[in-house]
Amino acid sequence: MDFTIGPRMVKTGLAVALTLMVTSLLSLELGFIGAIASIMAMRPSIMRSFTYIKDVALANTVGIVFAILGAILLGTEPIAIGFVVIISIAVVIKLDLESTVNLVVLMVVTLMASSTGNEIDLLYALQRVSLVAIGVLSAFVVNALIFPPNHKKMLYKMIKTSSDRSHLLLRAIPNKKMSIPQMKEDEETLEEQNKKARDYYQVIYDERNRMFIKERLSFLRTIVVYKQMIVVLERQYTLIESLDRKLSEIEEMSENKSFLIKKLMEEINNYSENIMMMFEGKIILDKDLQRETKSAMRLTINDLITELQGSDFQKWTKVFPVANSIIDLFTELERLEKLVRVYQMKEEKK
Repeated sequence: MDFTIGPRMVKTGLAVALTLMVTSLLSLELGFIGAIASIMAMRPSIMRSFTYIKDVALANTVGIVFAILGAILLGTEPIAIGFVVIISIAVVIKLDLESTVNLVVLMVVTLMASSTGNEIDLLYALQRVSLVAIGVLSAFVVNALIFPPNHKKMLYKMIKTSSDRSHLLLRAIPNKKMSIPQMKEDEETLEEQNKKARDYYQVIYDERNRMFIKERLSFLRTIVVYKQMIVVLERQYTLIESLDRKLSEIEEMSENKSFLIKKLMEEINNYSENIMMMFEGKIILDKDLQRETKSAMRLTINDLITELQGSDFQKWTKVFPVANSIIDLFTELERLEKLVRVYQMKEEKK
C-alpha cells in the first residue's frame, strides 16, 4: 500500500496547529474544540470553505438556542441532553446544513453538559462559540493561502485516467483480450472513477464564483469542456455495459453485424483518443481529414442500421442497445471536438 501525504492532509494539520496557537494566545480553555472544528471545516475548495463558514454560523445559532431552551425547560440530565441533540439534528437537516451536524452536536453537548442547574452561562457559551469560529476561520485561511488547489489540473487528471481505462475496455471487450474477472474489476473501477470525476466537477463548478480567480474566462471555457468530457465518459461506460451484455449474442446471431460493430468500436475509439490528444496539444487534427473520418463512421452506422432492417423483434432487442449506445457516444464526441476547437482558438487569441 502506498503511503502518501497529500496537500489536504498538510493543510488540515496546519489548520489544527494554527487553531491551537490562537486559542493559547487568547487563553481560551478547551482549545481541542476549535481543533475539531478546524478538521471538520477543511473543504476541497475555497468557495466551499466560505460557504461552510456561513453554514456553521447558522447551525451554531440553532445549537445555542436549543441548548439554552433545553437547559431551561428540561434540565441538563443525560436524557434531556440526548433529546435536545435529536431535535437539533433534525432542525439542522431540515435547514439543509447536514455538513455541520457534528459541530452542532458538539456545541449542544458542551454547553449543556458543563452548565450548572438549569442555566447556561452566556459568557461560557460565547467562549465555546469563539472556539468553533477560530477553528473554522483557521481552516479557511490555511485553505486559501497554503497549497491553493489547482482544480483544473486535478479534474483533468481524473478525466484522463477514466478515459484511458474506457479506451482499454472498448478495445478489449470486442476482441475478447481480457479475462472476465479482470474485465468486471475494470468496469467497477471505471464506474468509481467516473463518479469521482462527476463529484469533483461540482467542486470546480463552485469555483466559478470566486471573486479572486485568475483568468476567469479561460477558467469558464475549461470547465465547459470538462463537463462535456464527463458526458463522453458516461456514454462510453453505457456502451461498455451494452457490449458486455449483448456482444456474444450478436456474434452468434450475425457475423456481419458483429463485424460492423467491432469496426465502429475501433473507429470511435481512435476518434476519442485523438480528441483528447488534441486538447492536450499533442496533435493537430486536420478538419478536412477528420470530416472524412466521421463520414466513414456515419456510413458504417448506416450499414448497421440497414442490417437491422427487416430483423425480428428478438434480434432488435440484442443489437439495438449497442447500436444506440454507439450513436449516442459518436454524437457526444462530435460535440466535444467542436468545444475543444473553440477552446483552443480562444486560448490562442489571449
